[in-house]
Amino acid sequence: MSGGYRRTTVSEMELVAAIEALRSLPIGARIELHSDSQYLIYGMRGFVLKWERDGWRNRRGSQIQHRQLWTELILLNSKREVRWLWLKGHNGHRDQTRADSLAYQAARAMWFRERAAA
Repeated sequence: MSGGYRRTTVSEMELVAAIEALRSLPIGARIELHSDSQYLIYGMRGFVLKWERDGWRNRRGSQIQHRQLWTELILLNSKREVRWLWLKGHNGHRDQTRADSLAYQAARAMWFRERAAA
């Protein structure tokens, strides 16, 4: 599974990838979700609870970006038993290398489609 959106950020796509992965699994599933995104993993391990409690503001008082995505992740997480595990990126891990390759291919294909349409 891979894909992408125009005019987005890596952080946003990390959240979307986790959402799509969780959506593809049945309610009640027990899973380990591995990601090299500290934003995603540490966000889901505890920051979301603090952000939610603090009105979706960070410690500096600024609005948390991607609130809608975080809210959806909280809902999906609550219906599955998820262990959020951080994986060091670019360390030769087979699945992480495959994920990077799929992301690169999707981004490159989108770039070519936009260029051809111009």
